[in-house]
Amino acid sequence: MKAGLVGLVVAMIAALALAASVSASDGATVTHFTLAYPDGSAQCSGNRIQRDGRNGFIKDAETCITTITFFAPGTYSLSDPSSPAYGWCSDFDGFATCNLATSGTLTATYNKNGTVTWDIVAYFAAP
Repeated sequence: MKAGLVGLVVAMIAALALAASVSASDGATVTHFTLAYPDGSAQCSGNRIQRDGRNGFIKDAETCITTITFFAPGTYSLSDPSSPAYGWCSDFDGFATCNLATSGTLTATYNKNGTVTWDIVAYFAAP
């Protein structure tokens, strides 16, 4: 009960919590983020890496621990319309806005404790 209450409080208070940004040596900005899905089905943590200007990009690299099982174990393309992971929206940008991935992968690994790990590397157009 206590764990469920704590999870609910975390999801309600901080659906998206951003930590301080830092600049990388190549001019990119790295911002750590965490996300608790509002229904409690996933907890995600990752980094938004963004470089502006010529050869700029927006990249999310994150890991989610989830109870969602609609991805069978394996690696999926985020840009292939025939992939079940097609239509991935940035967790960094939150639920209010869907910044659709232009490329990347989602790797689903089933854990022995009934959870699933999603490792996501996704690239996005500017929001």
